[in-house]
Amino acid sequence: MNADYLDSSAIVKLVVREHESDALAEFLDGKPVLVSSALAKTEVLRALLPLGEEAQRRAETALEAIELIAISDDVLDAAGRLPPATLRSLDAIHLATAVLLGSDLQSLLTYDRRMRATATAMGMKAASPGAP
Repeated sequence: MNADYLDSSAIVKLVVREHESDALAEFLDGKPVLVSSALAKTEVLRALLPLGEEAQRRAETALEAIELIAISDDVLDAAGRLPPATLRSLDAIHLATAVLLGSDLQSLLTYDRRMRATATAMGMKAASPGAP
């Protein structure tokens, strides 16, 4: 199973039209397996809450197309130990979840610069299609 991992910042761009949305959609075109942490469900719905019910419905539809990986104790333990110390907790959970995919991970898609830098330092192929 070759999979592309989307963090919450990428999923939001699939729901709400932003500058990078078209580039991300083009990058994902034909990608059969999209995954994320189950954490993304809460993060995306919370991020879009101010935009109303229609945005919430679009978010739920987008999330249904993504395989959400449960947050296990092993993920939490690994996330708690990931360097650097400045890595935010929720980003660490996303990265620890992506690590579970091993060689099946094709790319990690994020629009968070710190998370992208950390993923790259960890040896992952991290991308932010359409971002400078």
